[in-house]
Amino acid sequence: MRTAAAIVLTAMPEEAKPFLDKARLTQRVGELTTPSSFKAWFLELASPRILLVQTGIGQTAAASALTWALGQVSTRDVFISGTAGGLHTSVNVGDIIVGSEYRYGMADATAFGYELGQVPGQPVTFTGSDRVLQALDLVDGKNIRPGLMLSSDSFITAKNVSAVRDAFPDALSTDMESTAAAQICHAYGTGFAAVRAVSDLCGPAADQDFHMELDKAASLAADTTLALIALLRGGDRPDRRRRQFGLDALYAALYTVIAIDNELEPSDASGLDLDMSDLTRDLHEEQVAAFAELIAAGKAFVAENPHGRITSQRYDAIRAEILHDLNLAGGRGRQTWPPTSQTIMKRFDGYWNNAMTSIGLTSGSGRRRGGLRYSGEDYRSAIRLYHESMTAQRKNPSYSGYQQWLADQDKAFPSGASIRQHFGTWADAILSLYEER
Repeated sequence: MRTAAAIVLTAMPEEAKPFLDKARLTQRVGELTTPSSFKAWFLELASPRILLVQTGIGQTAAASALTWALGQVSTRDVFISGTAGGLHTSVNVGDIIVGSEYRYGMADATAFGYELGQVPGQPVTFTGSDRVLQALDLVDGKNIRPGLMLSSDSFITAKNVSAVRDAFPDALSTDMESTAAAQICHAYGTGFAAVRAVSDLCGPAADQDFHMELDKAASLAADTTLALIALLRGGDRPDRRRRQFGLDALYAALYTVIAIDNELEPSDASGLDLDMSDLTRDLHEEQVAAFAELIAAGKAFVAENPHGRITSQRYDAIRAEILHDLNLAGGRGRQTWPPTSQTIMKRFDGYWNNAMTSIGLTSGSGRRRGGLRYSGEDYRSAIRLYHESMTAQRKNPSYSGYQQWLADQDKAFPSGASIRQHFGTWADAILSLYEER
């Protein structure tokens, strides 16, 4: 499963827009295919990517979209970012509320012994992420208030605000999605935080401003959300620098691919003397540990078989399989471990044979630079012709569809794996067509 720095939910397009605008400043943004009316994008605003989901308004919309998102990526952190109604009398327009607790504002099963706001079979409250709450003091220049958030399918207005305040005297804000998302995260064991800027007051006092423009409030929430994600990822801002792999990460990739190519069994990695920190940017600890055993097996194999060989083409084919199995992806501006053969060659004076020698393999003359079978235009031409064929048939282009189309062609074109490898992901290949227009 692909790894994400965080899943960020927004209910409305206006709340998603600040994230999309920031991502488009430095990177292309590719929209994902979803099974319903909600929308989703991967954004290069942290490492690894952020999965942004525009769920639609309401508890059911948020819960269903989040369930889908948690099936797409592995992450420790889920956020909702957007706007809220200020409920507590001390709350002002522009305040940013970060949920420490979440309850349903209209749930009432008190006749059966449950507390007001509690759904039968569920906790009285859903708690917010400790990691996020601890990081709040490190976010500069924000009027941030942690506290209880309510969610309901009904709007809280001046007509009913007094009753809600009496029932939940500590509640700071109200919205229509946060508690449903908190319940899903509770079920999945994933950290959750709602970050909402107060755009309206449910019952303003006479001397209070009671409204802020939606886009301004959404931007405040988005800025705070991104600041929190950056802090949780170990930095003070989103990382947009181009990645540089250490030599140990390159050795680890080569040993891994050799182990897979030779169908080796994982072996004891306790004595492995390679720095694995580069791997942790893309993989969870359990995945790093599993790869370490393959790396150890590959390293032992090379020591016993110094005259072995693996070509750069074979390396890239196995790398593509690894990324596919993990649901990871590379792409322009985004380098994912294991690195490509081209990345490895650049670190060894442009020659694959130098990389082989560096890990102890002595045979083979290596491949000449510039000897690739297909040019960049060949890849673009293949995906363009396939897309035109699908458009004529009124079909959506897909990876499996490309493979079927390829089998019917008289002329040789790059394989689907090569297309995906060249562009980074299948989605990037399709998006490249629109960049040409």
